[in-house]
Amino acid sequence: MGLIYLVRHPACEVRDDRPAEQWHLSEEGEKQLESLMCSGFWSKVQHVYASTEPKAEVVAQRALAEHGVPFSVHDELRELRRPPHFIRDRNELLGTISSIFDAPQEAVPGFEPLARALHRVWRFVTEVVVRYPLPAAVVSHGIVLSAVRARLLGEPKVSLSEWESLPFAAVAEVDSDQWLLHRDFR
Repeated sequence: MGLIYLVRHPACEVRDDRPAEQWHLSEEGEKQLESLMCSGFWSKVQHVYASTEPKAEVVAQRALAEHGVPFSVHDELRELRRPPHFIRDRNELLGTISSIFDAPQEAVPGFEPLARALHRVWRFVTEVVVRYPLPAAVVSHGIVLSAVRARLLGEPKVSLSEWESLPFAAVAEVDSDQWLLHRDFR
C-alpha cells in the first residue's frame, strides 16, 4: 500500500500586521511541533512536500533536522488565496469560511474558490504518488486539507464544524492505491 501522510501545520501566531501566508508558529505551535516530531511515521517517510508558507515549511525543516528526511516546498500546497488582512474578528472569519465551504465553486470576494484550491492540491498529491517514492508527507493548511479529507471520504462539501475540529499538527494516513483515508487526522 502506498502511503501519503497529510499533515496540518501547527498553530500559528495571528498577526494583524502581516498577511496569513507570512505567519509563523505561536508558542503553542512550537510545542505542537515538538510533539509532531516524536510521531513514529517520520521513520517511514521518503520525502516531505510542504507549502511555501512559513508555518508549514518549518515542519519540513524540522523533519530534515531531526529525522534526516529531505524536503521541498511547493506553491501548489498553499492555503487558498485570500486577501492580505481578512480577519477582523472570529465571527467574520467563521462566516467567510462557512461561505467558502457552502459554495466551493464560487469565489468569495478576494478569495480563491475552494474547488480551484482543492484541484491544485489534489493534482499535486496525485503526481507525487505517480512520480516519487512513497511513503511521503504533505504539509499544508486547514481549509485545503479539510477539502482533501472530504474528497477522500466521498463527501460533497466540507462543513464549518469539520474544519473547526481538524486539529493543528494533526496527521492523516492515506492509502494512495485506493485513495482511502486509512487513518483520520489526529
